[in-house]
Amino acid sequence: MSDESFEKMKKGAKETGQGVEDTTDAAIDTAEGVKETAEGFAEGVKDTVEDVIEGVKDTVEDVKGGIDETADAFEETADEVKDSDTYKRLSEETQSTKYDENRDYDKSGGKEPMNPEDIASREPTAVKRDKSQGTSGDPV
Repeated sequence: MSDESFEKMKKGAKETGQGVEDTTDAAIDTAEGVKETAEGFAEGVKDTVEDVIEGVKDTVEDVKGGIDETADAFEETADEVKDSDTYKRLSEETQSTKYDENRDYDKSGGKEPMNPEDIASREPTAVKRDKSQGTSGDPV
């Protein structure tokens, strides 16, 4: 091997070594970037989970409050219904509005628009077709 060949080989090996070193440095930089990204992602997930947990706690507390309010309302209503005067009064009110003899329920042309006679006097709801026509209106 000549001195010139040896120098070329030495120079090529030195350049290859420098290329490997540069690649190694770049790989280390990339690894550090990946590590920082992973840490940031983990922190973001942690924050999101904490926010979700807080939201669920708030929702549970709101539901508990709603249940308590509903229970109180039921208790008040139950107390009113237990009172015989209230029950009797409500029963009398219901019966008095159920059927009023002074109203024209079944009289034709009366105050009630949907009495049986008025309903029957309106045109029928079924469509009458000529038997010589199909459903599309074309002759059969």
